[in-house]
Amino acid sequence: MRGLAILGAGLLAAGCGQVADAQAKLVADLRIRDAVADYELAARSGSALNRCIKAKLVAAAYSDARDAAETQAWTAREDEDCHAAAASLGAAPLGRP
Repeated sequence: MRGLAILGAGLLAAGCGQVADAQAKLVADLRIRDAVADYELAARSGSALNRCIKAKLVAAAYSDARDAAETQAWTAREDEDCHAAAASLGAAPLGRP
């Protein structure tokens, strides 16, 4: 009987892990969706500097979600937007370390 209780507790704990993983994915997806929406708003009506900042936030959201391809794509977009922002401010852009 004790073994059955331990097995039941183990199955319950495994189920909790799956629920936690699913919730973490939902949170990551929501964070990405919000960051992309903010970027799109900045692209339509914001300054070049604002686009640079918002692109960085999208890249960070994808990085946190461990999506390497999207992180790389948004990092490239961030570089473009930040170079444009630096040029519009009359400053030389800094390179990545």
